[in-house]
Amino acid sequence: MSKRRKFTIRRLTEAEGKPSPATDPQPTPKQPSSETTTSKTPASQQLLDSSTGGHFGSANHVLAFLGSVLGTRLSDAAVVRRAPQGKWWTEVAVSHERIAPLIWTAGGRPFARHHQQWVKLSLSGQLPSQDKDTQTLDVSTWSIVELAELLAEASLPPSRYQRATVLEVVTPGSLGRWILGRATALGLEVTLTSASQQPLNNNHNNNHQESSGVLLMRLQSDGNRTIPAALVHRLTSLPYTTVAAPVLETERAKILVDVRHRLPLTPSLIEPMIPEDEIWVLGTADLGHWRLRTIGNQIDGGLLLDAPQLPKAEAPSLVSNRLPKPIAVQLVPRPTPSQKVDAVLLDDTELSWVRSLLMARPVGEMAFLLPGAGYHLLTAPGGLPTQIPLGIPLIWIGPSSLYLELGMDFYPSLPNGARQQRFNLNSEAAVVVARNQTYRFNIAEMTPAWTLWVGEVPEVKAGLSKPGKELLNSIPKQLRQRETKPWIQKLFSPKPDSIKEVGTLEQAQQAELKGDLVKAAALLENAGYSAQAGRLYERIGKRRGM
Repeated sequence: MSKRRKFTIRRLTEAEGKPSPATDPQPTPKQPSSETTTSKTPASQQLLDSSTGGHFGSANHVLAFLGSVLGTRLSDAAVVRRAPQGKWWTEVAVSHERIAPLIWTAGGRPFARHHQQWVKLSLSGQLPSQDKDTQTLDVSTWSIVELAELLAEASLPPSRYQRATVLEVVTPGSLGRWILGRATALGLEVTLTSASQQPLNNNHNNNHQESSGVLLMRLQSDGNRTIPAALVHRLTSLPYTTVAAPVLETERAKILVDVRHRLPLTPSLIEPMIPEDEIWVLGTADLGHWRLRTIGNQIDGGLLLDAPQLPKAEAPSLVSNRLPKPIAVQLVPRPTPSQKVDAVLLDDTELSWVRSLLMARPVGEMAFLLPGAGYHLLTAPGGLPTQIPLGIPLIWIGPSSLYLELGMDFYPSLPNGARQQRFNLNSEAAVVVARNQTYRFNIAEMTPAWTLWVGEVPEVKAGLSKPGKELLNSIPKQLRQRETKPWIQKLFSPKPDSIKEVGTLEQAQQAELKGDLVKAAALLENAGYSAQAGRLYERIGKRRGM
């Protein structure tokens, strides 16, 4: 891909601006009351010069034409002159067949350089025929202008503030402190640079031109946060202040346009033509356009802020510095949404009643009992799967194995760290907090609930009776040693019992009481108790704040 050429407005050299003596025709007499003259073009002169000019009514039309020339890459140089009666003249070294349509489109009238004279082209873009009078134009006395003067004469198209993260503010030094305070209060980073300014339409080589001092302030927000529109509106209301957003993403923009306007030309076209030591500021109609020259280095605005003078705080002595008295923790009724009961607290009388209840229900196969002094804790892995109409219903609140009476809560509320410390929670005990008292149960003493009603099993007799031995001896030895067929052995093989399942439930209950809910849920899920495992997963989610 070819490198894009820079478009420059430059002066013609002496060789380019003056015709050679060998081919120098008689100059066209200048008419005092008209821009154009009429003459006959000799029929023998058919050779055309490779230059085309355009006569425009305003500076904006000239800028539109220059932008189209750059966009089509027809030329990278042009000469701009100021014509009488507020008109403008532009010429480029491109044949009129290629450039005339762009002149018409930009609102100008095309001319072709024909034998060192500028001849007006017809509407079709061709030179007039030989038998007609040809209008010519003499531009030699029109002054050549620079890009800065052309921009100074152009009117900027209106626009509005587009949310930006960086803004450049040109303001008098007396307003700098106020802007610094407002910007830093909003969390914006501010850098300041001293600068001198001169009107843009003055020759930048004129060092004798009187200049004034200003501040160039850069306001920048952190991250993707944009600068508030309210601040921009307030800044644009300040006198002699221009607020501009950089038109190109560079470290220091060379052209700044007021946020209420936009450039009439592509920024990448203008910036290469700006001197290295200058910044061009295009402001509103009342402020005008300026060229800036920075003086010195940038200064961090945070270094200019004064810390407020606060009275010195005397640290109190350790003797007089005492913490307020703690508030006694109480159990208070607190309505809660319907919750499933995780355990029940039973006294000795209720323990004998619950025995007959558990004998007839499946919960008796998976419930476990933690005995205590006068009170006992009945629970199951993942919580009780059914309601027990006896005892005090409890819910698990954690951490570890901390149970609380249903419908009650702590006041003031206790975070997990306070519960862990005040109730001395660990993996060896389960703690129950009820209205009347707090109970502590040893996890190592946990026993299956079916031990409440299962007593001594009948005596199992082993060996053979005398008739059995005689019957066994009567069977031939060869027949007894015959191997049983595999399919018959498989048919009469005993089914696996649920001893392993019972051990899994006990392991799950032990893991739950010790606070390892993940292990307990996994054991229950593997054993086929999906509902109980789901309740444990809900506890895990609550504990992690999900």
